[in-house]
Amino acid sequence: MNTSPLKMLGFTLMELMVSMALGLLITLAAVQLLMINQSNFNVQRGMGNVQENGRFALDYINLTARSAEYSNAIGSTESGIITDASELPLGAAITNKDAFISQGNFTALGAGNSDQLVVRQWVSVNMPNFRDCEGNVVPVGNFSVTRYFMRADTLANSTSALACDGGYYKDGDTTVTNYTDDGVVLLSTVDSFQVLYGVTATPAPAVGQRFPVRYMGMETYTAILPAINRPIISALRVGVLVRSSESIGANYGTPADISVLDATVAGTAINDQRVHRLFTSTLKLRNAI
Repeated sequence: MNTSPLKMLGFTLMELMVSMALGLLITLAAVQLLMINQSNFNVQRGMGNVQENGRFALDYINLTARSAEYSNAIGSTESGIITDASELPLGAAITNKDAFISQGNFTALGAGNSDQLVVRQWVSVNMPNFRDCEGNVVPVGNFSVTRYFMRADTLANSTSALACDGGYYKDGDTTVTNYTDDGVVLLSTVDSFQVLYGVTATPAPAVGQRFPVRYMGMETYTAILPAINRPIISALRVGVLVRSSESIGANYGTPADISVLDATVAGTAINDQRVHRLFTSTLKLRNAI
């Protein structure tokens, strides 16, 4: 009879501890890699979101602003950029008429102050079913007025959104139809909206030679008095600072300050774990050159 004790096979306590430590390290590395990949995915998604939204907003503004000087009369002196309340039939009911013309530092929403841009164009008989930025049909033979400004968007829970207010009128009207309301939101993720105006030399050059010689803000432009001495606006420079709609879930430190045309947005004002990108465009008013 074999009376030798049974031989016990297995891992020692030290071997178990070493294997558990190695397994834990591998798990932590895998989790870290997953977190890095998720962070990179969020950043890429945020950049794509900003790119798409920013280009849409800028392209839409460019589309309407390029035709701002289109008039019902060749050689008309009526400006396509509304810089004075006397240029629109706002009616006696509107007491603060300056709130509905182009303004610098108009609203303190988002990151710093933002501007307001108001343009108009003639809707000719060759433009049936022309619609303003709110989707309303503008009858032929009228001026279409478009106002770009910043306001809150409660539906998107945004305190700073780029909005558009559209209306129309014809010669002899005392009010602008559908104008001076809250308009519609074009983009709910905008931090700053800035506009510079390209002006010609003075005295005004001949038609076809009215190229901008410098750019200035609306406050500088309207400070030129009397108004008859103001140069012709023949170009626009638009800047829009757009943020991603969702957080990227990571903090990469306080961003650097961003120059949005003539305004500076402090990095501390946009330190919100979102992607921020600046879009700018310079366009000529083709009917003002």
